Amino acid sequence: MIGKTTIGRTFKGCCAYNMEKVEQGKGEIVFSQGVRDYNQRGMVADFVRQSQMNPELSRSVWHTAISFDPQDEARLKANPGLVESVARDYLAGMGLDQTQHVVIRHQDTEHSHFHIIANRVANDGQTISDSHNYKRSQKLLREIEQRHELTPMQEQRQRTKTEHLPEGDRQRIEMRDQVRQALSESTQGVTFREKLGSHGIKAIINHDKDGFARGVTFERTIQDEQGNEKQIAFKGSKLHQSLSIIKVKEQLIKNSGISQRLPPMSPDMKNAQRHAIKEKAPENEENTPKKGYRRRM
Repeated sequence: MIGKTTIGRTFKGCCAYNMEKVEQGKGEIVFSQGVRDYNQRGMVADFVRQSQMNPELSRSVWHTAISFDPQDEARLKANPGLVESVARDYLAGMGLDQTQHVVIRHQDTEHSHFHIIANRVANDGQTISDSHNYKRSQKLLREIEQRHELTPMQEQRQRTKTEHLPEGDRQRIEMRDQVRQALSESTQGVTFREKLGSHGIKAIINHDKDGFARGVTFERTIQDEQGNEKQIAFKGSKLHQSLSIIKVKEQLIKNSGISQRLPPMSPDMKNAQRHAIKEKAPENEENTPKKGYRRRM
């Protein structure tokens, strides 16, 4: 989710903007507390009346707009109460549940979003702090995302950065990030393959004519714009330099916490390291000493 907060002086303009969408059929009141949510003029009057309990506070208007990621649309349709739950969690987390507020959901964009209008003068006349509201809001939104299993901000930002790229480049970047994540969470080849499988990715060991492993390819099935399935595949070293077969094996050993040195390489192997790593094929591994980088993935 993305949240944007502004602290203002007058309720009239803020309420007018949000309520006009409701009157035009492009929005709806989700819930409110302490204000007449059926009448714009009455709502403004209610907010102003309570703000006068603390006349020294010049900026009494709290306005936050919260947008959901497009990937969350299916969940929002399946669970109509999710917007209300998120809004109530946000109000409580920011200390706005102890004052007048109204939550308005707008339906004038492709992605769902809602607005919170709240009075910074609490019901007891005390001021609700807006100190560090950006950092507090961002931290709270991340917690709410986890609580309700919504799309994390990190994924939203990454997708925004790659939306302008050609399809092939987007697929490569997405697969790279998923393979690196799976590798960082694995201590052995079996676990690595299972985590790749959760993303629909297969790891394929490439062998030469003599049966020696030369590298690894990562492959997955996707659908094109016409809905047809097709295979995309990238060599590990093409995805990222840390995803060559030797780097993957080294990382798995490092993750397992086993302190051991790799056996020394011959001059020929050092020279060919970036192209091929000599390793016996799986059918011959029963007689292969399992140590160092000669472990199976």
